[in-house]
Amino acid sequence: MMQMEHRLAQTQTQRLMLTQKMQQAIQILQLSSIELDQYVQQELETNPVLEQIQKEPEAEKETPQESASSDDSGKLEDEPFDLDAFASQWSDPHREGRDLSRNPDADARRQYYENSITREESFSARLLTQLRLAAPDDRAYQIGERIIGDIDDKGYFTGSLEEIARELAAPLDEVEDALQLIQRLEPTGVGARDVVECLLLQIEVEYPEEVQLKTLVADHLEALEHRQIPKIAKAMGITPERVEQLKDMLAALNPWPGHEYSSDPPQYVTPDVIVEKLEDGDYITYLSSDSVPELRISSEYRRLMRSGGTVREAKQYIRGKMESARWLIRNIEQRQSTILRIATAIAEVQKAFLDKGIEYIRPLTLQEIADEVGVHEATVSRTTRGKYMQTPQGLFEMKFFFSPGLRRDSGENQSARSVQSMIKNLIDEEDKTKPLSDQKISDILKEQGIHIARRTVTKYRENLGILTTSLRKQYQ
Repeated sequence: MMQMEHRLAQTQTQRLMLTQKMQQAIQILQLSSIELDQYVQQELETNPVLEQIQKEPEAEKETPQESASSDDSGKLEDEPFDLDAFASQWSDPHREGRDLSRNPDADARRQYYENSITREESFSARLLTQLRLAAPDDRAYQIGERIIGDIDDKGYFTGSLEEIARELAAPLDEVEDALQLIQRLEPTGVGARDVVECLLLQIEVEYPEEVQLKTLVADHLEALEHRQIPKIAKAMGITPERVEQLKDMLAALNPWPGHEYSSDPPQYVTPDVIVEKLEDGDYITYLSSDSVPELRISSEYRRLMRSGGTVREAKQYIRGKMESARWLIRNIEQRQSTILRIATAIAEVQKAFLDKGIEYIRPLTLQEIADEVGVHEATVSRTTRGKYMQTPQGLFEMKFFFSPGLRRDSGENQSARSVQSMIKNLIDEEDKTKPLSDQKISDILKEQGIHIARRTVTKYRENLGILTTSLRKQYQ
């Protein structure tokens, strides 16, 4: 009979554990420059022993007077400074008839800075400013203000005139008059209820004599979106060439007038790595000095650690913060080193691209670079995430240089990106009255030794944002 009992047993196993420091290293490696700067700022706020080294501007040339002053300063004796005695000399703020407590130059400078601090006016505020000048009376302004509240970022009126009339206890015709008043404001087309009305408002200003253009927008806009040029020409009783002329006029208009006053700030990209060509034809790869903040451990806290008067609990706290700061600095240095090694390997493989352009980019995988640098494939993936490389051919994300390959008749591999570039060039140079079909493009590439199926051409064309053959066709 089996006996059941409790026993204590000790076993030894091996498991892969990620310590907090290792997790921080992985996290820092995959952060972009902007994300890393935000991460460092958080660490600076929570770790008092960590300091950021401020990059000093280039030293200005000293004038003769400044140079002489510097030389004289070395001859001065280092006398003790008594702040109380110094302050007593200036107890009277109006000494010699002047207020010495104020600096007129500093006041003027501060006032200039305050006057220079501006904030971009919102789209609604621009409309309200115009309405205030255009409204015939306060009642019209009140109704117009309510209407502007229902205008979206594109510039379209999305509300209901009937609801506004009931809400403000105003006749419907007064609300309609207020909307028409707003539709005469800038940008042209604002306050429209749909794209047709928006374009008609702009045509009334830009092309008031083009009756056919108004008819095209009012009655045939959907057919125009599907490039049914012959059908439109037959319905309007004009030639396809005339429809193309009207279409070109229409292309100059803006279906989203509100976007002209978009307040979104521009987004800038700072390269992490710079690749430059030397005189001998070789390339040099180096890190951008502006991509990562420089950090150090505070000398004041180092002094406190060496001081015998610091209590033990304070030293333990400082020691922990210093260890955390050292790991952060070390992980950032490791990140920079890894980025540079991987970028250098990419530049070496893609030298033909750096010399001649995108058509010569080579097929490349993460594993190839990982083998070259001696790291794991996942490390290459994390390193290239959100990092940018400035090259003689332009600014590119580091992941741009990785793409699968297609085999040519010669046995060489052709990068998928270079094939996409070839497809784009073929379409750019085609006869617009007889655009190339995807099958025709596939046949042309086969003649050049690149065997690619029609469906693959279609996929690459769609990735490039290029329209189909029927939508690219022109009749002039």
